[in-house]
Amino acid sequence: MLALLNVTEGSSAELPEQTPEEQLKALSDQTILSSRVWLDTEWDQYEHGEHEATWTFGGAWAWRVRDGQDAVVRLTLPIVYDRTDAASGHNDIGGLGDIEIATGTAFSLSNTWRTGGGIELHTDSASNPALGDSVWRGVTSWSVAHDFTNWLSATFTAEYDRSFAEANNVSPQNYLELSLPTTIVLPQQWSISATYKLKIDFENDDHLTHTINGGIAKHLARYPVVVSATMEKPMDGGNKKFQANLTITYYFERNAR
Repeated sequence: MLALLNVTEGSSAELPEQTPEEQLKALSDQTILSSRVWLDTEWDQYEHGEHEATWTFGGAWAWRVRDGQDAVVRLTLPIVYDRTDAASGHNDIGGLGDIEIATGTAFSLSNTWRTGGGIELHTDSASNPALGDSVWRGVTSWSVAHDFTNWLSATFTAEYDRSFAEANNVSPQNYLELSLPTTIVLPQQWSISATYKLKIDFENDDHLTHTINGGIAKHLARYPVVVSATMEKPMDGGNKKFQANLTITYYFERNAR
């Protein structure tokens, strides 16, 4: 999904430096973004003994468009390892996953309200069909965020995904996902987060699925680095049992503190 920008005061070309609290919120608040790079390690556990590990290298560059508006571009490159039972016919496969390219913009509405949206291209770039979705998919999203206090914020995001080219006899994808992540910033530059997701699958008789997600994060004291861990669990059964992520994010800081 596309991460968007936090708009704060600064020069016409550079984004102002973010505080550690803002960088912690940016992990789940999709209206906050800086120039940054990250490495995400994801573990997915499925029924019948199948599991999948994905290492995603990502980078984002954000800049000031004008007062009250910023912009961002983003690229993610996943490396996937998939292991299933012998009956699947593709045991122990590793390689390139589906690359995603995104861009977006965001606006400051007040000191506590932000909004923004973007578009994303999900490519069919996997080196093996078992390592990707086998679709070219366009994604559009829009978010509204509010800081209730300095330590509590929530973001409502609506994301619409629709495939426009499919391969390997996969079904078209056409769905809407609504999410509400909430972040609580704790003392000593820690944070906890929780997210509820509702997915409406228009290709499957408007079938509804529900997912919950919880996480914890720590901003390192001496470096602009955030280490975070999350656990996600589908609430409607299905083939996927759970998903776990460990992410290391480095923020490019333009100004010294």
